[in-house]
Amino acid sequence: MFLLDPDVTFLNHGSFGATPAPVLVEQRRWRDALEAEPVDFLARQLPGLLAEARSEAALLVGADPADLVFTPNATTGVNAVIGSIALSRDDEILTTDHRYDAVRNALERRAQRQGARVVEAALPYPTVSADAVVAAVDAAFTPRTRLLVVDAITSPTALVLPVRRLIAAARARGVPVLVDGAHAPGHIPVDLSSLGADWWVGNLHKWICAPKGAALLWVAPGRASTMEAPITSHGWGQGLHAEFDWPGTHDPSARLASAAAIRWWRAQGGAALADRNASLARAARPVLADAAGLDLPPAPPPGLQGAMHTLPLHDVPAERALELWNVLFSEHRIEVPVLAWRGQTWLRYSAFAPYNDLGQYAHLGEVLRTLLPRFRS
Repeated sequence: MFLLDPDVTFLNHGSFGATPAPVLVEQRRWRDALEAEPVDFLARQLPGLLAEARSEAALLVGADPADLVFTPNATTGVNAVIGSIALSRDDEILTTDHRYDAVRNALERRAQRQGARVVEAALPYPTVSADAVVAAVDAAFTPRTRLLVVDAITSPTALVLPVRRLIAAARARGVPVLVDGAHAPGHIPVDLSSLGADWWVGNLHKWICAPKGAALLWVAPGRASTMEAPITSHGWGQGLHAEFDWPGTHDPSARLASAAAIRWWRAQGGAALADRNASLARAARPVLADAAGLDLPPAPPPGLQGAMHTLPLHDVPAERALELWNVLFSEHRIEVPVLAWRGQTWLRYSAFAPYNDLGQYAHLGEVLRTLLPRFRS
């Protein structure tokens, strides 16, 4: 069903996903239609085709299609939002120290240009609870906080954050909220109509398995008039869809094929598939740890963990994390992220039930058992 290299133990679905062969066939069909008559396809047909795909995506995330646009990736959506926020000198953008590095860069760039600053709430990890997360963010608000940017699922630590509680805390202070849901669609339930956020971004190429280049930006009703796309083109000033649907000449096949990916995901069980993925990830944790001889802290409590887990690799210097990641692939053909974060080395594995099984995590553990002493010296 997938084109993944059978010689690679692929335990990193979370980074870029993997697209099923039937969805790639659908993407090729759209590309062929584009090339058959580029002007007719892009100038006449595309607006209606995007509307159809957008309606399918809106059902997935519980949104009104009028409030939803496609972007190439979640990072583009984040940049669009923060580029549309009014900031003054000494204003603050609040996020957490579990944020995605690219998002931190985008926030810093915007803040520096306006004389504002980025504040990071330090979330507890690996010992963590929903109450502790909310308390850490709550304590970091100040009268100068103008925006809260919070992850639905954190990138380095794979935590499912209590987003609704964090939004409520921001609302109590009149602070708008951008939710970075890069890992959320197909991974955890998403209902934007009841979430209470002001903006939300999410990728379809990860857990929904759409082709790369398909992501969503949702804008709460009433905020569309303040939004501008990162690329100014023919639709400037003509409304949310006009602003984002035409960024100039581009290949829209990933966005159009995302509808087929959503249907494929539903055919695999939809929410039941997400539950299978999370169950496999939980089952893999002791298997991997036992095989590798790792002494692990307790797993995060139910509700704070999905289909990805991050484990500490004790005694491996953070400056050797990148080397270990490369050696796992080059010498053992294992694809799994090894991260340097908070001055330590961490391993983050994903579980995608259609192509992962417990034997793969046992294999990773066995390799780590022999490999880690080399990196501890």
